[in-house]
Amino acid sequence: MLPKGTTIFILDGFRSAYNVGAVFRIAEAVFPSVVFPCGISALPGGRKVGRTSRGTHAIVPWRWFPTAFEASQWALAAGFGLFVLENTPDASPLCTAEFTRSSALVFGNEAEGVSGSVWELSPNVVVIPQTGERKSVNVASAAAMVGWEILRRRLSGCNPGS
Repeated sequence: MLPKGTTIFILDGFRSAYNVGAVFRIAEAVFPSVVFPCGISALPGGRKVGRTSRGTHAIVPWRWFPTAFEASQWALAAGFGLFVLENTPDASPLCTAEFTRSSALVFGNEAEGVSGSVWELSPNVVVIPQTGERKSVNVASAAAMVGWEILRRRLSGCNPGS
């Protein structure tokens, strides 16, 4: 079981080992946290993940799941609030998202986004508001922004939920 206040980073089939490594660095900065690489995501132990993570893959707990759906089900069963990060019209802006103290954050594949089956599990969709034309940032950058918002709330005492 994970301690209260843990943030889970669920990586839904990340194609880039560099993005996986970057998320491990982010997760270490937002301690306590864990990383759940899913599907085709690169796993710790490879050179690319190791170099990009700067060794944090050996510090941050992780567990591989065959699918993000299974990782999300596990998180829900363990009492975590589930949040899908995706750019949709009905998503809550990051600054007003009602994260729970123990949150599981699902980040989608760089090309395909979050798997369809995961959408059935979570009514909580969060978007990072952007003013640029593309309305798209790298998935590891998105994880950094969301991780920072959660850490900012912890440090300022504005952490919602329990």
